[in-house]
Amino acid sequence: MFRVFTAGALAILIACASTMTFAAGSDSGSSSTTGYSTQGANNSKELREAIKLINRNLFEAALVPLALETMQNPKNADAWNYTGFALRKSKRYDESMDAYNKALAIDPEHAGALEYQGELYLTLKQPDKAKANLAKLKQQCSFNCKERDDLMRAINAYNAAN
Repeated sequence: MFRVFTAGALAILIACASTMTFAAGSDSGSSSTTGYSTQGANNSKELREAIKLINRNLFEAALVPLALETMQNPKNADAWNYTGFALRKSKRYDESMDAYNKALAIDPEHAGALEYQGELYLTLKQPDKAKANLAKLKQQCSFNCKERDDLMRAINAYNAAN
């Protein structure tokens, strides 16, 4: 199955390569207006490329470098988290959950994965599970915790709409 995913992801990259420009800074679907940073100390070339694509809302295309990164560095929780995010934004919810679970198996306190998995739980109409992720974030984040605050806002919006 992973080979099929990788082959499909590579086909998307080839199809889009002639029209893509890799620029960060647009809205990524998070509450941040500046997008995700590509400047992390451990960000590989593939992860930086994926983040740039995510910042341009090119989620399917981002799966190509993310697949390469997770093959080369299967213990990279950030790469699995971004994979989950790109899959969720592509409405591939089962695969997204698998990626978040991999990120959290590597780093059970990964704030980004806890937030995004919580948002996926809301999409799947499982608010109690989202609240459980929020409780974990509250326990590990004292203050200035963007992930905790973003998930709290998402849960409040979900509750207001339902």
